[in-house]
Amino acid sequence: PGPVAEEDAEEARVAKLYSFAGLERVDVAEATAGDIVALAGLEGVEIGKTLTDPEHTERLRGIAVEEPTLSVDFSVNNSPMAGRSGKYVTSRQVRDRLFKELEQNVALRVEETESPDTLTVSGRGELHLSILMETMRREGYEFQVSRPRVITPRDEGRCGYVFGSPPEACSGTGPSSSRTLGAKARSITTSWSTAPGPASSRVGLEGCSRQIGWA
Repeated sequence: PGPVAEEDAEEARVAKLYSFAGLERVDVAEATAGDIVALAGLEGVEIGKTLTDPEHTERLRGIAVEEPTLSVDFSVNNSPMAGRSGKYVTSRQVRDRLFKELEQNVALRVEETESPDTLTVSGRGELHLSILMETMRREGYEFQVSRPRVITPRDEGRCGYVFGSPPEACSGTGPSSSRTLGAKARSITTSWSTAPGPASSRVGLEGCSRQIGWA
C-alpha cells in the first residue's frame, strides 16, 4: 500500500461503466463511494490491483490468492480414438483455451513444458481441476490429462492429522495400513493412531486404504 511511482502506474480509459438494479446491469455515467459497479475496457486486470484516479496513484494492500495444491499435464489426445469426441483437438486450440481461462480463474496456473503439445496446469485441488476439464469437454475440446501430482507447499510447518483404528488383519504382513500411512506421514505416534504430516501427503490414502480393507 501507499503511493505508486509514475513509471510503475499504467493509464487506461474506462469504455463502459455499469451499475446494478437488482439482477440487471445498468449503464451509468458516474458512480459514488459505496456503489457496486462493473468496468469495461481495461486489460490485464488481476485480483489485488488498484484502479484509481490518475492524479491520486495510491494503491491498496494486495489480496493474496492461495497457491495451487495439485497439478496435471494437459496434452493432445493421441489415442486411437482421437478426434471422435470433440471438435477442438489441436494443441493450439487447447493452449488458447487454457490461457484464456487465466483471465477469470485466478487460482489457476498454466505453465509451458519441454513438449510443445503439453501444458502443466495447477489448481486448488481435484474439484477445481475437474470443473475445468468438464467445462472444456462440454465446450467441445478434446484432450488427455496425466495423473495428478501433489505440489509440495513452501511452508513446511503446515501439517494435518489422520486418525484411524484399522482391523488386526491390516496391521501385520502384506498390505499393512501402518506401512502405507508411514510412507506418506513424517512420523507416527501412539501406534499410528495419530499421524502428523503435511496435508498434501494424505492425497491418495483413500485408494490405498480400500486396497488394504480399511476406510
